[in-house]
Amino acid sequence: MHPLFNGTLDGNKIRDAYDNFEAATPTRKPTDRYNPVGLSLFHSKSLYTRTALNLKEELKELEAFKFNFPEMKGYAIRGDYRSSLAVPLFDSVPVIVTAYGIGKGNVEMYRFRVLQNKEKEIVGWRKVVFFSPAFMHYRYNVDGSKQTEMAYLGEFKAPVGSSITIEVKNLLDPDTTYKIAAVWIKRAPSVIATFSTSALKNFVEVYKYQWKHDFSKPNTTTYYGDIELKPVDSLLSVRKAFNYDENNLFLYLKDKVKSVELVEYNLVKDKDSLGWQSNTFDPNVILLQKLSPGSYKLLLRYAFQRQTINEYAFTINRAWYQTTWFKIIAGLVSLLALFSIVLLLKNRRQHARLKKQQIQQQITQAEIKSIKSQFNPHFVFNALTSIQGLVTKNDMEGAHKYLNDFSMLLRNSLNQSENEFISMSEEIELINNYLKLEQLRFGFNYDIEVDERIDKHATEMPVLLLQPVIENAVKHGISKLYKEGQLLIKYTATDDDIVVIVEDNGGAFNADAKKGMGLKLTAERIDLLNGILKTRQIGWEIKQQDHYTRVIFIFKNWLL
Repeated sequence: MHPLFNGTLDGNKIRDAYDNFEAATPTRKPTDRYNPVGLSLFHSKSLYTRTALNLKEELKELEAFKFNFPEMKGYAIRGDYRSSLAVPLFDSVPVIVTAYGIGKGNVEMYRFRVLQNKEKEIVGWRKVVFFSPAFMHYRYNVDGSKQTEMAYLGEFKAPVGSSITIEVKNLLDPDTTYKIAAVWIKRAPSVIATFSTSALKNFVEVYKYQWKHDFSKPNTTTYYGDIELKPVDSLLSVRKAFNYDENNLFLYLKDKVKSVELVEYNLVKDKDSLGWQSNTFDPNVILLQKLSPGSYKLLLRYAFQRQTINEYAFTINRAWYQTTWFKIIAGLVSLLALFSIVLLLKNRRQHARLKKQQIQQQITQAEIKSIKSQFNPHFVFNALTSIQGLVTKNDMEGAHKYLNDFSMLLRNSLNQSENEFISMSEEIELINNYLKLEQLRFGFNYDIEVDERIDKHATEMPVLLLQPVIENAVKHGISKLYKEGQLLIKYTATDDDIVVIVEDNGGAFNADAKKGMGLKLTAERIDLLNGILKTRQIGWEIKQQDHYTRVIFIFKNWLL
């Protein structure tokens, strides 16, 4: 038995290691003669094929496991592919299979077996011998008692291209067989859209569309507020040829992976190859920069399935002055001086264009990182879990209040994501809403103080500049102190400057906090702002002493 399921269960550790595919076992009390068996399959999942941009694809490998809903008794039907009893997998990590309804009191009634590719019996019919505490609540036996344990059937895996099926039979009701399956599918990254730097607006539209709708159904209001976006189908096109000045490309990928380095690529031009390297830009996007004219092949694979490779071929066309005929004429005319002047001017214009493109790319990447750093999936999951706890305790008033704060925070943050500056009052409201939710989880105390000399309604601040630092103070500092945790955010006017202090008593930043994306993103964003601001500048520093960490921001000339 896997150590995570042996003895007292730790739900957080299990969720860190596995994505849980739960069978569609009803939570109501059963009325049949025997316990219904609910099969669950625990598995890790590094790849997601059902995204907002890819809702219609049906995996052909699941065809053999389809069934009709009237015949669904005994089958697992939840997940992305509801008409299949199989779970699609793409890496080689084993799966763990458990069953509700089978306990030490009725174990003699049930037998199970395991098939590979639906035919080869790799585990013959046998009795369950291992049991674990129940992972899910509200599962009942036919006598009305709540189930406190689940049967542990085993840990299994198969090669890519194969499947395993687990069958459970009630010896006293042999006409019913309960089934669940796992299918290991061959998959490689594929390009569904291409964007050059001249089409950055369209690229951001597609990125925002997927970021919004991956958490909800298309064309509906989400947790993050309803935002107007043009239909992205018109923007999803794969080009095969680009002009010479379109040599910085964003390649949008079909599937979504958990982390950016899980996508690997090799760029081949003629006989030259860069070799396999990990993606470093974004889990959904590969950025290729400063491509010279010529024919290319981009080879793509996943780090967890390197044997399966996809290919995308494209061409960067030559400029007219790069063609053979121009070089011949230039040699015959031999106007070296004139050619040198023209070339010098072109190089200057090209340098200015490249510098402008680089600034646009930095701003775009900073915007993307800012959007993603605001609310990562762990924060959203933990916040919803806290609210769910209030519902379970029947504290509907508290749950309603914090759910309202949670939706308001997400909606306001998304509405302000396109603005570089907002009023200090709006910024403080966003911070206050965020800290209320974190306070629900960890119970710390916080205070926000604003100098009376500052008109917070008339003073603008960079939107959510403090949020990564505040999140670090909570996550890596005071979260472990609970009610003893203290957080102070103080805005002070000093001459023409504004000084903002974020102080907590959670001790010095640990190594994870210092290496985290939050502080790195803050530094990058301040550098960008200082590059475009003329009379105003931003400075910051981190001071650590005893049990306190203090981050100081100085907004110079901000009150002029």
